Amino acid sequence: MSCLLVASIFSPINGGSAVVYETMCQFSPQDSMIVYAPWRHYIDGKEIEGWREHDAAAPYTVYRTELIRPQILPPPPSRLHSLWRLLSIDIPLKLRVFREVRRIVRAHQIKVVCIGELTSGSWIGIAAQRFLGCKMINYIHGEEITTETEYRFFGRQRRKYLHKADAIVAVSHFTEQALQRLMGVPASKIRLIHNGVNIQRFTPGPRPQYLIDRYRLAGKRVIVTVGRTVPRKGADALIRALPEVLKAAPDAHLLVVGEGDYRPVLEELVRTHGMEAHVTFAGKVPEEELADHYRLCDVFAMPNREMPDGDTEGFGLVFLEANACGKPVIGGRAGGAVEAVRDGENGLLVDGWSVADVAAGLIRLLTDHALHQRISQRGLEIALASSSRAKAEQFHDLCMELVRQ
Repeated sequence: MSCLLVASIFSPINGGSAVVYETMCQFSPQDSMIVYAPWRHYIDGKEIEGWREHDAAAPYTVYRTELIRPQILPPPPSRLHSLWRLLSIDIPLKLRVFREVRRIVRAHQIKVVCIGELTSGSWIGIAAQRFLGCKMINYIHGEEITTETEYRFFGRQRRKYLHKADAIVAVSHFTEQALQRLMGVPASKIRLIHNGVNIQRFTPGPRPQYLIDRYRLAGKRVIVTVGRTVPRKGADALIRALPEVLKAAPDAHLLVVGEGDYRPVLEELVRTHGMEAHVTFAGKVPEEELADHYRLCDVFAMPNREMPDGDTEGFGLVFLEANACGKPVIGGRAGGAVEAVRDGENGLLVDGWSVADVAAGLIRLLTDHALHQRISQRGLEIALASSSRAKAEQFHDLCMELVRQ
């Protein structure tokens, strides 16, 4: 049995969903996962750096196309221009994508198509259902259904796509409940598969000297946050909390790993609070260095929160990655993060909107050695029990169930 995963966000692109999809393919039975992904990024149109090297080394088959969905462009100035885009860009792209999907399905005798992007990719799964006899799975992380959209058409389409799917994977109880509450999906159609962590890649280890030297962190107690710099991740709360944290831990230093449009706001916050000597922006780091950045820290923190438009964290794989490296974590009491972070076990949950609460959590883990040790050990145990291989097996079992129906 082979499953075709269709995803516009796939390794070597950084991001939680890309990691989930890659590890699912990596740890599934041999030849059971085939990937269809783009070699250009739909956001900026640039070639995805390192895709050839990634695909050559992958233990599964990857087919690349230029784009699976149209590149994001400025809003059309008129209805006529919108129609021109539809006829000259959107429809030709869809025709090409379907021809390529049909060829892959026939070449590999694909029985199941898994769609990685609900709004932009579900049409492929529906076409595969109708014309190629495939079963369709939607893989749902959370924010794609909880975030409000100003485009009512896309909002309605989400519900339609989900109801046409043969099965839906939810990465957390939060996402599972949101699918039922917001989209009216019957519970019988949903399969809960929590995100897993690659315990072969993320392991405990000493603090890497090359990173200590790179960021000038000798003698510092390091707080690391990893993720796109977007408001829901809560890096701004970490910066605002630092002045209070420094009173209890004068050697504390915040390292922000990741890029995004919110970074200029964060940099301005650093200047406003006079924290230039205590915050470093690492930007995007190479994938092979990510585990070392977790090993570098004393505490991993991402005080996520739910935004006014409903955007929130569907799970938070970074928490388990940090746990697998033997680090205690701090997460926000919002979205699916409350399932990734078990308060008082593998980390602490805080109110991501409360600077005082974030500061208190950081101070506890930086100053209470016994608590730090206990949570670090328990976090490692929880991570080891949440391996990517086990999650890939659950997904494969779901595919087999659909094929037998």
